[in-house]
Parts: sequence; structure tokens; C-alpha cells
Amino acid sequence: MMKCDAAWLGATLARLDPQDISPALNLGSSTKEYREKEQPYVNELVFGPLEARGVKVIHSDLKAAEGVDIAGDIFNDEDLAKILATKPKSVICTHMYEHVVDRDELTRRILKMIPEGGMFFITVPSSYHQHNDPIDTMFRPSPDELASMFQGQEIVDKQELIGETYWVHIKKRPVTLFFRHFLRFWFPFFGWRQWKRSMRKLYWLFNHYKVAAIAGRKVTA
Repeated sequence: MMKCDAAWLGATLARLDPQDISPALNLGSSTKEYREKEQPYVNELVFGPLEARGVKVIHSDLKAAEGVDIAGDIFNDEDLAKILATKPKSVICTHMYEHVVDRDELTRRILKMIPEGGMFFITVPSSYHQHNDPIDTMFRPSPDELASMFQGQEIVDKQELIGETYWVHIKKRPVTLFFRHFLRFWFPFFGWRQWKRSMRKLYWLFNHYKVAAIAGRKVTA
């Protein structure tokens, strides 16, 4: 999740009655350390305010770790059953669609988790470099394309969010990134595919990352 996602999510969720979104499932949550230390704005802008308002948040991720309430694979029926047992009223799913092969099935399972009238909040990078976790299909939808994956549902908000540039990452690790990009430029033969991926990242030194974001309400099964 980028800061622009967190700001949009925080503002969007703040306008909703806690009873309409609690329990809220954070799908692909990562760990407590990630949400509170690596990307502290995630907790500051999204989950801290939710919990302060009395919204129960259920964090679910593939890996079992501190801060993960339900560890499992959403595409596994047994793991899905664990989530369904918590009866979430809303689902938050950020930067996950680009990491799965069957996006339509992910949509079906998200909608299966929530009751009629339940809310879903989805963000996917629309302009961002390749980031394998463990794969990246390079799915980079516009807000309209993302909304079209939820045919028959009510889309209450649809936006393209403007994020930071790659300079943000470079400033955190200038020496590492200097060697990764500048020196690697001269040695493409050490790994052509990796070299191309490294060089493509430089586009975002001068162009902002962008994120497609939608908020919706389930109206049909």
C-alpha cells in the first residue's frame, strides 16, 4: 500500500458508519511490523483510526506472523471458510490483484465474503514498476477497468490516485540503488531480463506512481 492509497482509504472509511463496515477484513494484510514500522502510515491513516472508532479489523495474509489473524490462501476453500466464519461486512484489498493469475476468481471470492450491502475497497497500481510478490502479472488497470471487474455491483467511488516517485525509494537507500542502477547499466549481459527491469524503474524517477482505486457496495450475488 502506498501513502496515496492509505490517505484515500482513511478518508473514505471515515465517512462510513462503523456498524456498516465492521468487521472489516484486510485481505493481503502483511504483518504488524510492515503496517506499523515499515509503512507506518498504513496504521496511522487506516487501521488506527478504524480501531479507534470501534471497527473490528481482521488481518489475513498468506504467511503466519505477528499481526496476522488468519493465515491462509484465499484461493484455498478451507482457508476461505475460515474467513467466511468471521462474517466480515467489508473487505479491504490493496495491491493484490497484480499478484494473482485468476483475477476474476479473486473478485468472486471477495464478493462471497460479504453480505448484500457489504462494502469493498480495492486498489491496484495503474502505473508502477514490476514488483514480484512472488509474481507480478503487470496488471495495471485504469479505474474504469478495475470497476468493470465488479459488474452488477454499485461503485460508489472511483479514482486514479497520484503517488510519489521512485526518488522516495532512492533517498532511503542511495548507495544500494546507485549500484543497482548506475553500475548495472554497463553490464546487461549478466542478466538481460533483470537488467531491463532495473532500467525500466528509472522511468518513475520523473513520473509519479499511479493507483486505480474503487469503493463499492455488493448488490447482487
